[in-house]
Amino acid sequence: MAGARITPVIDDARVHGVPTRIRQFEAETSAAGVRAFYQKAVEGKPLTARIDDWEILSWKQGTALRTLRLRPCRAAPSPCTEGTLSESDLSLAAAPASPAPGRPADSLLSTDLETNDGARRARILVWHDESSPSWAAARLVRELSILGLALERRVPVTRPGLEGLGLWFGARGREAVATVTRHGSGTTVTLQMIDHGVQDGR
Repeated sequence: MAGARITPVIDDARVHGVPTRIRQFEAETSAAGVRAFYQKAVEGKPLTARIDDWEILSWKQGTALRTLRLRPCRAAPSPCTEGTLSESDLSLAAAPASPAPGRPADSLLSTDLETNDGARRARILVWHDESSPSWAAARLVRELSILGLALERRVPVTRPGLEGLGLWFGARGREAVATVTRHGSGTTVTLQMIDHGVQDGR
């Protein structure tokens, strides 16, 4: 859109194995104006939904999926609309992702995001299972140690209403951070792994 401020968020990523790029935008026009612009610019009738205060429009064209997310700006005078535009290549959606270390086969995977900026690769995983936080943490420590990541720090989660552990792991050129918290009768694990591209012996 003319006059819109565009900020790249992700250029090279895989969301649950699907290649995706995301742009953030802010436009000095109403949400209705942004919606009308994209409905004219993108062929076909979009699927629409609302999630919290976000309006979502999605178009599928062949193997491409374009998704527009928008809402009125929170910290700017009207008229102003903010949001994101994502583009996904569904032709590679069936490509298998690498296994998530420490994740039980019967757990529910809710997030799998891989990013690559050339010098650094990162992966964020979130899953839910029925084990206790201590059992899930022990399994994660064991699985990451097999990958050469040593546990460097373990601290209790101190946020009110949450029970669990924070775990920090390290290796040459690699690191990982995990949060393991009780969620209902089970556990939620959030794991971020980062590879800085430094190889052992160099």
